[in-house]
Amino acid sequence: MSALLSLRGVGKRFWRGEVAHWPLRRVDLNVAAGEVVAVVGMRSQGKTTLLRIAAGMLAPDEGAVLLDGQRLEQLSDRAHARVLRQRIGLAGRRGPRIDLRMLDYVAMRLTIGRRRQRRDAQAGALAALERVGVEHGAARHWEELSDWERALVELAQAIAPAPRLLLIDDLIDGLGMRETEQLARLVRTLAEQERIGVLMAVSDPEAALCAHRVLSLADGRLRQLSGPPGEGMENVIDFPRVPDTVRQPAAPTVAER
Repeated sequence: MSALLSLRGVGKRFWRGEVAHWPLRRVDLNVAAGEVVAVVGMRSQGKTTLLRIAAGMLAPDEGAVLLDGQRLEQLSDRAHARVLRQRIGLAGRRGPRIDLRMLDYVAMRLTIGRRRQRRDAQAGALAALERVGVEHGAARHWEELSDWERALVELAQAIAPAPRLLLIDDLIDGLGMRETEQLARLVRTLAEQERIGVLMAVSDPEAALCAHRVLSLADGRLRQLSGPPGEGMENVIDFPRVPDTVRQPAAPTVAER
């Protein structure tokens, strides 16, 4: 399958004082249209960093990120904003920043940066809510919803503009076993029927069971756990407890100069 999203040799470094932390080290990853790729890892292992780089919201220190063959890190701010509006859906646990009905919350995704009538946007929002099975929550507010309904609303606002790529950050984690399975199956169905490429970050391996491929992220590196046969296949998930660090060279003393 040709790649919709491609990360090539991506590396990202953060400095904490004199210590360099590499949440990503020369990561290579492809996601095809209609494919669900799950990345499993403990919290603070770099999953969100990976998704932000995949969306072009965070520039890598090395490597390239391509969406439909287009280098995201080379886009202007205006061009990147257009890509985020039209071709990338983001689903997490954020919720609206202001008090809104869920219909209006999802509709906002269809009006930002677009000349679209409010009525048309609400119709599109309702269709997205119906697509994920939470149309009954259209008139409710965030605090009136269960965790399960909130996850569905977040998924609805992400798919409302019919994106090419869907990025999911820990949306499924924390739900009950039955809800986890239902939401994971829904994501796979959306990917296959709508030909959306899905990259999802999960902390709970149970949430990755319906993915076409599962990879683990630990120590800044990706390893394949399940999917088509190939090199790097692993049978268990192993999370190192101590990440590698690199100390920044100290400034030379006067004598050394």
